[in-house]
Amino acid sequence: MNAASPDPALDPRSEILAAIGERGPMPFARYMDLCLYHPRWGYYTRGVGGGGGRDYLTSSGMHGVLGILVARQAEEMWRRLGRPARFDFVEFGPGEGQFARDFLETARGRAGFAASLRYVLVERSQALAARQAARLAAAGVAATVRTLEDLEREGARAGCLFANEVLDAFPVHRVVGTPDGPQEVHVTAAPPGHLEEILLPLSDAALSRFLEEAGIALEDGQEVDLNLEATLFVKRVTRLLSRGYVILVDYGYEARELYDPARRRGTLRTYHHHRIGEEFLERPGDQDLTAHLDFTALRKAGQAAGARCLGLTTQARFLLALGALDLLPEPDGSGRPAGRDGSRPSGGAGVAGWLARFREREALKEVVLPGRMGERFHVMLLGVGNPPEDLTGLAHPWEVQCAGEKT
Repeated sequence: MNAASPDPALDPRSEILAAIGERGPMPFARYMDLCLYHPRWGYYTRGVGGGGGRDYLTSSGMHGVLGILVARQAEEMWRRLGRPARFDFVEFGPGEGQFARDFLETARGRAGFAASLRYVLVERSQALAARQAARLAAAGVAATVRTLEDLEREGARAGCLFANEVLDAFPVHRVVGTPDGPQEVHVTAAPPGHLEEILLPLSDAALSRFLEEAGIALEDGQEVDLNLEATLFVKRVTRLLSRGYVILVDYGYEARELYDPARRRGTLRTYHHHRIGEEFLERPGDQDLTAHLDFTALRKAGQAAGARCLGLTTQARFLLALGALDLLPEPDGSGRPAGRDGSRPSGGAGVAGWLARFREREALKEVVLPGRMGERFHVMLLGVGNPPEDLTGLAHPWEVQCAGEKT
């Protein structure tokens, strides 16, 4: 498919074409990395992505329930670890900062936990970092900003690492089965000044190893998206902990389902103005590119770094176990509290108040209920340093699966 950039002012296409002209066709993963993270015109670097609503909304952008309840879970983790004097909660890819605000507003009402808490933001977009800082300042809360390299230099710590809808936007290698064996999608130039996809031999021996270790035998024409960076990320960040937990929230499947031959086209999709598509070469730097995660590979990556998978459950089950229904407002404004900070929704009496409460209920249901975001998203918890496993978010009556076994 040929595609042109819709924004001549940025003109990222000319830079991509120049790179192709200099070094030849580039693996799609390289193209995706440029589109999302190029220092000048990348989708996330410029701050277009982040869940602010132009192209998509994250769970934390829909409702404050995720930040409120993960704060509850983090406090329990702190207690299970023996109430360490310093407990680091590290959020990777904080987006617009809504989750951090909701978490910190909840945590400051829990004196012992708040005194030990150091909330750390890891964000490489200056535009998003500025918006995060402004949002937290307006709420009267604060967080420490660090790079991943900073954290590695500081050494291992007790705490919790958190990534919500981050790994799905890591660049993927698109591999296709052919009669001659697996080949990889590359991006090349097509006159006059357009981009197109071609199949070439695999660009990295790690791809062959991944296919072999995962037992993936591609049928002719079957395409899969291999997220090598996500597994490397899990291995790298797990080593930041001396003792604690890793929480990954995202959409994905176990390997047996993700790479099933019935899934012919893989899971890579574009998001632009809330429309989902497969026009991967259109609007470089101006649309989101995202693919479902391989939770089997992430679990194995954690284990290779010394972690143990404590559970893989749906976002709905995780949040309901932590008390999501406590945040559901009654239609008349009475009863259970709600709102981003756990307070009753504003709006007063009359139609305006009723509409405010209705929107609050619908947003919460979208994040929590099965059949909506609550079921599409999954929560994987890893433990480092043999921490206690009896966490409320993984508690019965919800059956929690990890590698096909109950934990």
